[in-house]
Amino acid sequence: MTALLALLGAGLHMMTAPADAQTAAPVTVTETPVTVAPAPDAPPGVVPRTMIHVDDGPEAAAAMAKAARDASLALAWKSLPQSQKTLAVGSVLVLVAVTAALLYLAMSTDMLRDNTPSTFAGVTSATGKPLRRAFSLAQSQMAWWFVIVLAAYLYLFLVTGELDTLTGQALCLMGLGTGTAMGAAMVEQNKTNPILAAYQAVLAQMADPATPPADLPTLTATRDTLARQLASRDFVHDILTDANGISLHRFQTAVWTVVIGVLFLIETVVHRKMPDLDPYSLGVLGISAGTYLGFKIPEQPN
Repeated sequence: MTALLALLGAGLHMMTAPADAQTAAPVTVTETPVTVAPAPDAPPGVVPRTMIHVDDGPEAAAAMAKAARDASLALAWKSLPQSQKTLAVGSVLVLVAVTAALLYLAMSTDMLRDNTPSTFAGVTSATGKPLRRAFSLAQSQMAWWFVIVLAAYLYLFLVTGELDTLTGQALCLMGLGTGTAMGAAMVEQNKTNPILAAYQAVLAQMADPATPPADLPTLTATRDTLARQLASRDFVHDILTDANGISLHRFQTAVWTVVIGVLFLIETVVHRKMPDLDPYSLGVLGISAGTYLGFKIPEQPN
C-alpha cells in the first residue's frame, strides 16, 4: 500500500499539464442549424440546404485533457536527468523491498508475535497445521509506524532530493510504537498467565520420568487443549482479542493507528513534506496506547 501511494504521489507531482487544459471551462454540446443558400448560378429547382453544427461536449474535452496529462507526464519523465531517474527508481525499489521483507518475515517468523510459550512441539491445530504464537498488537503497531515513516521519508527523497525531511512528529510516532512495545513486554514479564502456567506445568509433568505411563494420554489431551488456547488463530483475531473476546481498548488502538497512519501518508504526498501533527492527534494515540497497556496488566491472553 505504501509503495503504491509513493508511486501515485510521484506521478501527481511530475505531471505538468498545460494551464489551459487544466482550467478550461466545460464545453457544452450545441446544435446550430445553418442554412446555406444556393449559388446565384445554380439551376432552377435547387433548394437551400440546412446543416447542423455540433460543438465538442464534456467527454471530448475530458479525453483531450487526459491525453495532454499523459503526454506531459511522459515528457516530464524524459526530461529528468539520468541521476534523478536512478534516485527515483532506487527509492521505490528500496521501499518495495523493505515492505516485502517485513511482510515475509512477519508471516514466516515470530518477529511480530508474542514471546511465550517457547514451543508448541507435538501439538497441531484441528486442521493438522503446526501451532504458532499469537500476533502481538504492540509489535504490529511498532512495525506499522516504521513502514509509514520510512515510506514518507523515501517519497520525499524521491520528489525533492533532500535528506533532512524528518520531523519531530515522525520521531514521536516511531517512539510511541517502540514505547508501547517495550511497555507490553514489561507487563508480560511481571504478570502471571494462568493458561501459560498450566501449559508449562503439564509439559514438565510429561517430561518427568516418574510420571506413570497411564497418565500420559490424559496429560497429552490437556496439553493440546491449553496449547490451542495460547496459539494464534489469525492476525485480526490475535491483535483484537484478549481473555474476554474482542476488546474495545484493543479495537480503539488499532483503528486510531491505521487512520492516523494513512492520513500521515496522504498529507505527505499532497504537501510534499511530513505533516506537523497537532498535539491532540498525538494525544489520541498516547491515550489509546496507555489504555491498551493499562488493560493489559490484568488481562489473560486468549
